[in-house]
Amino acid sequence: MFADDKSGAFDAGVVTINSIDNVAAGALSGKLSEDGKTLTVTTASAVSKRYNVVIDGIKAKDGSAFAKYDEVVTFAADTTAPAIVSTVKDSASTFTVTFSEPIKQIGTVTYKYADGTPVADGHVTHNFTTTTDKVTFTLTSNIASGKTVIATVIGAQDTASNLLSPNPATVTMVKGALDGVAPTVSAITQTGATTFTVKFSEQLAANPTISIDGTDVATASVVKDATDATLYTVTAPAVLDGAKTIAVKGFNDLSGEVGADTSKVVVFTKDAAAPKVASSNVVVDATDSKQYLELTFDKDVKVDTGKVTVTGTFVKDHITNTITVADTEVKPDATNKKVVRVNLDTLLGDTTTDVEGATYNLDLKFTGVTSAAGVVVEDAKATFTRGKDGVPASGAVAKVKTVIQDATNNNKVNVTFDQAVDGASATNAANYKIDGAVVESVTLLPAVTAAGATTQVAVLNLKAGSNEFTGTRNINISDVKALGSTKVMEPFHTNTEVLKENVAPVVVSAKLTGTTEITLTFSEAVLDDTAEDFEVLIEGKSQGTAEKVTTGIGSTAVTTVKVAIAAVDADKIAKGISLKALDTIDVKDAAGNALSVPANIVVTQ
Repeated sequence: MFADDKSGAFDAGVVTINSIDNVAAGALSGKLSEDGKTLTVTTASAVSKRYNVVIDGIKAKDGSAFAKYDEVVTFAADTTAPAIVSTVKDSASTFTVTFSEPIKQIGTVTYKYADGTPVADGHVTHNFTTTTDKVTFTLTSNIASGKTVIATVIGAQDTASNLLSPNPATVTMVKGALDGVAPTVSAITQTGATTFTVKFSEQLAANPTISIDGTDVATASVVKDATDATLYTVTAPAVLDGAKTIAVKGFNDLSGEVGADTSKVVVFTKDAAAPKVASSNVVVDATDSKQYLELTFDKDVKVDTGKVTVTGTFVKDHITNTITVADTEVKPDATNKKVVRVNLDTLLGDTTTDVEGATYNLDLKFTGVTSAAGVVVEDAKATFTRGKDGVPASGAVAKVKTVIQDATNNNKVNVTFDQAVDGASATNAANYKIDGAVVESVTLLPAVTAAGATTQVAVLNLKAGSNEFTGTRNINISDVKALGSTKVMEPFHTNTEVLKENVAPVVVSAKLTGTTEITLTFSEAVLDDTAEDFEVLIEGKSQGTAEKVTTGIGSTAVTTVKVAIAAVDADKIAKGISLKALDTIDVKDAAGNALSVPANIVVTQ
């Protein structure tokens, strides 16, 4: 629904408000209530008269779509003037003024003392932000306690351009007394290659001045924390390494108590660890509708003429091909310092190696991409399915049609999706959970279209021997995307599928119990057909005429069986007798697991 999946600008076509009477609503933004039931839409311009309101593409949490809303709505013009409804003293020197509605501009604000003399410029500040209903005023330490300051607001307007009433309006503020306790610096802590925090004993009236080795840090580089009003993050102009003198000065608390200038030697450690790629994803750019490989690192990175060279393979129609492309441009993300992007059209080369629908497995080697401390990022790997450029991001959501264990191989479980799926997410083993079994890897089969419907199967490869019992299982599947979509699937759960155990039987012992007989003991009851199972070896070698035998177990499961062999003499016994499994061996347990014979079986006496 939202461009950033949270709030603000909408995805294209979700909400449109078109004026019928030529009173444009302007850009739209929105916010969803905490319970997810109320969507508040904000228009950039004041609305009045008739509008065609269209709401489409909104879905419930369960993935079901709401019916499209397409109606003509009449909005009454806002003619009510805003007013000041309250003034609250937050501390000795800060006051919050609340208006009856959000205002788009505060107009002109002047300050005078109670005796009518003007307050010097900068001795009172306010933090007005457009389209808010609250403004905080701060009486700085230049104003003595007990002093009364009268703020006069002229020309404030609401979002419909209605002027404040009365206009002008006044606010009276009385500076509180000093609280008797001066603020102090509690701690200075390194937080990154170029950042550290300064913690104070209490909230300050304004940002402090911070210097590193005698040079003041730029004002914009000292930022108060959004959740802890006593904490400030400082960004140094260069990488922090070794002993530095950190000076903190020019600060006072909300009551006006002035803190003593503080100087401290802090030993910083240069971050020598290389950034690693934490995740990769194919995204469709909202501007050019082209596909990009988006890589997210485990820490902030810098891009200085960044390049990436790829080598690897891609698979299309069961055919594996190789690819090598050097020095493709890497671009930093505009908002997230951990993210970089690479244009797939450039990364994958010409039409012989840039193939729509192919699944790529690439090794990435970077140049010009480093940590904030200048350490070159580590090489990485990426797996994804190539979509088509020029096609806007899809909102399709994949669904699971069936989950069925393979009919002939208990180590495989086939998950059928109702459409083609993204290779990177569909082959991520972490997206599949089967209670009592381990999904070791996932193989994605080609999408198949029949009778106008497309399906695609992901084969879950279970770790051999990890599924120890036959029975129904809890199976959970999540985070798989439809091919070319930006949306992950709704979590899927089933507990109706019966899975057969996949513990392969083995030969526990093989004993020569007669000159023409070997007795085999198995780890569990096994069955057999008529195909030849073993070759009898002497001294580890085939005999002059290869001797091939069958267990002759039949359709009744047994744990021991006597295998008839050609007569052996003392010489053959001395040289050593062993059994080699043949390609035709068909011994299996009741669940269908084939006998495991990792090496030749030594026959003992």
